[in-house]
Amino acid sequence: MEQEILALKRAIIELERNKSINDDNTVIKNIDKIIYICEKIKEDFQKQDESVYKDVRCAKINTIKFIYKPLRVKNYFEGDYIVRFAEDRSRDLKDAKALDVHNEFWIQHKTIKGTIFGSVPKELLKEKELKSLLMSGWKEAEVDILEIKDCFDDIREIIKFCENRFSNYILIQEELTKSHLILNYKI
Repeated sequence: MEQEILALKRAIIELERNKSINDDNTVIKNIDKIIYICEKIKEDFQKQDESVYKDVRCAKINTIKFIYKPLRVKNYFEGDYIVRFAEDRSRDLKDAKALDVHNEFWIQHKTIKGTIFGSVPKELLKEKELKSLLMSGWKEAEVDILEIKDCFDDIREIIKFCENRFSNYILIQEELTKSHLILNYKI
């Protein structure tokens, strides 16, 4: 991997040099070389990622729409942002008269870990509730529902898998079946 990164640096320097002397044919060749190197680096990362998490197998079982409250900062655990966010989320849900629907869904689906802190399946909401939440800044997203295929004694393996594979997700345990599901928010 280090060799590819050094080759990428050299290719970028060559691109800068050839661009400054207005050699268009060579510039295009440099760009193709950079693309090739980047694809190789990406491929190496994906292979490495697959080997590290090969024990966690999951299958997509459905895709549904959710309404979610977006985070407005990157480091949401800094200061009291997450506390204020939770208060705003609850107020939005109460104002929309959707708090009971939200709570009922999340009672049936125990949250283990995730990066989404306010969401509800769109199909559970009435039109008026949906409009109110959207007016409050909530967004709509498609969510892939992935089922973990193997039982794990150590949930930390699944959490590591989720943290490294998904940027917007919630890992849940379905209370009825006790199965683990990953909600992968496509945002």
